[in-house]
Amino acid sequence: MLKIALCDDSADDLARLNDVLSLYLRRHSDQAEIFRYNGGEELLRDMQDFDVVFLDIEMNGINGIETARRIRGMDLNVPIVYVTGYSKYWRSAYKVHAFDFIQKPYIEGDIFNVMDDFLASVKQADSVKVQIETSRGVEITEASEVCYLLIQKKREVIVGLRSGEIVSNETLTALAEKFSSEPLFQTHRSCYINLKYVHSYSKSDGVVMSTGTWLPLARQRQDEFLFAMGKFLRKR
Repeated sequence: MLKIALCDDSADDLARLNDVLSLYLRRHSDQAEIFRYNGGEELLRDMQDFDVVFLDIEMNGINGIETARRIRGMDLNVPIVYVTGYSKYWRSAYKVHAFDFIQKPYIEGDIFNVMDDFLASVKQADSVKVQIETSRGVEITEASEVCYLLIQKKREVIVGLRSGEIVSNETLTALAEKFSSEPLFQTHRSCYINLKYVHSYSKSDGVVMSTGTWLPLARQRQDEFLFAMGKFLRKR
């Protein structure tokens, strides 16, 4: 089930956006839980693992641009759709990696188009299936579910998924090739990470994934990693 966050300090605009999204979901037979917030502070206090965030730019208190910057400090990858009545804010919004924009007053077709694009990107990411060899047989998972690959023992590699872990008896290189449809980066000779699920990172402390797992970042890979991460975020 999708988790969608709406943030707008205008009660009327928030209700209108909620109604249009609910209509879209009913028409497409999609299930989702919609969370409504009346300001940036409220959203940040309750920040969860949302699939997409609709964020008004012009709000009292913490505006949408600052709210987005703080969201990026907690979740680098969640798609953010900005809503605004003024195009002058678009350039600033792109600096915090906008998925799309919607102008006020809301037009049903604009919201529907954004949701079409969002769901198409989700389906495309979920379309590749991977077979993982284990000591008990073969397990099948979506390629988009992989968060990291980590050598645990000489002949065991942990395949870290969003929902848990699989211990594989394949080599790290073989597994990385199987998940080549994903934006993997080798942070260490023993580890690959999926850039989509990086939660935070620093040169001194390594990488923390959205699952809460800490992973090593080799000193000689730090600059290349920062470049790869920046390039990945600019594409979103």
